[in-house]
Amino acid sequence: MNARPKKFDAVAESRKWKEAVAKETKGMTAVQTIAYFDRTAVRQRFEAALRRAEQAGESGVEEEGR
Repeated sequence: MNARPKKFDAVAESRKWKEAVAKETKGMTAVQTIAYFDRTAVRQRFEAALRRAEQAGESGVEEEGR
């Protein structure tokens, strides 16, 4: 069974996200860190990242019915 070439490397993207979050939360108090991970704020950052990836043509996700 031959492996397909990857269009999207989830592990690499996860590592980039973890590194970015660690950099952004470095030096924050516990309250600030909790606020950073507030669901609404995380969703907004995720949606913004998806929009940037789609604009760059790098989302790796096939769109259905759009």
